[in-house]
This record gives sequence, structure tokens and C-alpha cells, in this order.
Amino acid sequence: MGYEGTMTEGVSKRVVYSSQPQDLRATHDYLTSLSFPADDYCVLTAEMPAGAVVPVHSHSDRESFYFLSGEMNFYNGDSWRILRRGDFVDVLSNTKHAWRNAYRSSASLLVVTTVKMGTFLQLVSSSLEMEPDPGADSRREEHFLKLVQEYGYWLGGPEDNKAIGLSTSWHRN
Repeated sequence: MGYEGTMTEGVSKRVVYSSQPQDLRATHDYLTSLSFPADDYCVLTAEMPAGAVVPVHSHSDRESFYFLSGEMNFYNGDSWRILRRGDFVDVLSNTKHAWRNAYRSSASLLVVTTVKMGTFLQLVSSSLEMEPDPGADSRREEHFLKLVQEYGYWLGGPEDNKAIGLSTSWHRN
């Protein structure tokens, strides 16, 4: 018996925490359930708006990305490369990596990762339909940083991001 539909009934897209403005934050939609063991796989789609940046980071979870549409720059720990529709990238455990959409349109990706990472993304995300709250960004940042520590993930600081050509970081400026 398989699972069909999105993970969270009634909520299609969720916006992932970022220090960037709301309109530059990635969204995702679950295609598989998060009710399986943490090391099982999770499949989701992600949408990266034009201008979005995911600063340098690493984690023990393997991630695989297949580009459905658009273009993005991907940093693989050594150098930047351009990924386009039909390209595939496999990010092994503990690889320092980053993303930047320096193009004029959004990029859509199919993502395969662990249930652990899927759960983390769910916990650091909010519904697109949520009303703006003036104090919410600082509370979300605090919640995000706490979960990063609990999950044992690594976030590059401003100097790490600057070294690879990114002017944004995980913390709000």
C-alpha cells in the first residue's frame, strides 16, 4: 500500500526559513510521507525564486536534485557550476554546498533526501497563507538556529559565504 498526495493535508506549498525577504524564500511541497524512519527517503519539489540564495552549509543527510525547470548556480564545496533543466546533482553527506538563483526566473527541482531532512525542512517552514507578523522573523530565526544545532547541521558564517562570492548569510542583517 503506497502513500499518495502531499505530506500536510490542506497546505500545498510551504516557505522555508531564510534571512532573505519573504519573496526570495524557497518553497517546497512534499510528495512522500514523513512518517517513515528518519533514514528512509523523502521526495519533495522545491521552487527557488529568482534572486534566492541558500548560503553555504552542510549536513549528514544525502540530497539529490533533479532540475525540472530554470537555472541555478550550485557550489559543490570547490567551485560553482550552472545547473539547468534535466541536470542532476547528488550532494553526499557532509559536503559544504550552496545555491544561488542569479537568473530572471524561478527554478523548480525534484529533491530526494532523508525523512530526517524532510522533517527539519517542515519544522523550519511556514504556510504561504500566514499573515505577516512584525516580530515573526526574529522568532523564526531563533527557532531555525536552535533546530540546526539539534540536528547537528553546519552553517557557514559571513566570512565563509563571502569567500565563495555570497553577500548573504544565515543570519538577518
